[in-house]
Amino acid sequence: MANRRKKEPDSFSPEYVKKNRTFPKANTVWLVILVILQTAALIFAIAYTPKPQDVIKEYGITVTPLEDGTLDIEYSFVWNALDTGEELTWVEIGMANPNFTIYKNSLSQEINRAEKYMDYARIYFERAYKGGETLEFSFKINQGGLLHSQGDGYFYSFVPGWFNSTPVEHYTFRWDKSSLIKTANANTVREGYYIWEGEMDCGTYVMMNVNYAERAFEGITPTIYIPFDSEDVYNQLADDKAGIVFFMIIIILGIGVAELYIVDSFVSYNRGRGFLSGYGHHVHLYGRYNRRYADARDRHMAQSSSSRGGFRGGGCACACACACAGGGRAGCSQKDTYENKKVKYKK
Repeated sequence: MANRRKKEPDSFSPEYVKKNRTFPKANTVWLVILVILQTAALIFAIAYTPKPQDVIKEYGITVTPLEDGTLDIEYSFVWNALDTGEELTWVEIGMANPNFTIYKNSLSQEINRAEKYMDYARIYFERAYKGGETLEFSFKINQGGLLHSQGDGYFYSFVPGWFNSTPVEHYTFRWDKSSLIKTANANTVREGYYIWEGEMDCGTYVMMNVNYAERAFEGITPTIYIPFDSEDVYNQLADDKAGIVFFMIIIILGIGVAELYIVDSFVSYNRGRGFLSGYGHHVHLYGRYNRRYADARDRHMAQSSSSRGGFRGGGCACACACACAGGGRAGCSQKDTYENKKVKYKK
């Protein structure tokens, strides 16, 4: 009796490919979820606005130069606490340099004590202030090391303390007017003072430049002028915003890569191949002849035939063909899918 072999389905048949091709339903669900997550990340990145813990409603400074070249500087603040999660019990006010002294008898009644730490003063309050409360406080210091000489005169270049994470809605800086002042970069002169006035966003500073005649400080030894270094000036809120935006962009791009592979599964379903996974079938668009697949198959068959010579040695045309022929663990994409006979296809 003749042996009868069960007829194997023709894996190259357009009908077979069409029959076994299924729509990627699960990928559709995942694509919807990923698009929603991507949209949410984009909206969050655009809408996210970091909030400051406090806002300074009024920031005032009054500067009075003394005969020895030092400056008496009075600070006053109207400080509005915003953070409801953390009480306001102390603040730090930056100074021009460590060469300053706090007048203890100048502390307003809201201040419990003031301590000097290097180039800033830490002000402790009598009580804690909750979010939504506003307090007013003031103190006075004597500041040295700011008198410099230039040409035939002297000058001060003073940058009052700035705030990297606290905006200032309005500031008024005053410098005692004198007939010995030659020039000043103030905004205006009013009520016996040179005045600098405006608002300061986070990480914004004001430089007060005042030039005096030579006779104003005769006999006083000036200090060496070191230009102001703005390295420590930055907008903390803007940096926080940029950090969140960058993180969200990374998430959006990562989701986009996943979406690309899911879309590729739809392309493969519709055309029999995807733009990422290559030519996976010998037909595409439901039965139309895929010349690229056939050409790749013919090349593979030709390479396999040329490697079967009657001599010993590495005669394979390519590493992939050798691995497939010898049963190796190479990841050949078309392994065991080609037949040794010609198959005619209907175009």
